Amino acid sequence: MENFLLIAVLGVLLLYFFSSANVYKSLYKKVNEEKNIIQEDMAKLESLIERYEKQVKISANTLKNNQGNLQVARDDLQELRLENMNLKNRVDELEKRNEELYAQVNAMV
Repeated sequence: MENFLLIAVLGVLLLYFFSSANVYKSLYKKVNEEKNIIQEDMAKLESLIERYEKQVKISANTLKNNQGNLQVARDDLQELRLENMNLKNRVDELEKRNEELYAQVNAMV
């Protein structure tokens, strides 16, 4: 009788062990699947982040180049304005000098 009781207890424990082992195996598989899905999603997100970082770097460099080009254009425009003002002043001076010379010529005649 004691052996039967011991065998029955051991049988119940073995059944419990195998049934819980199957439950743990199925849970482990589900957790593993979720982990793999999350890892794939993380890899996709990391690749997106890298791509966007590259795009941002390219855009930043483009903006820097454009800013440099605009600064050169501004400087050139400022120089041309100054040169234009100097030329206008020079034209005015030459017109005055021309009028003075005509006046002298007319006075001589």
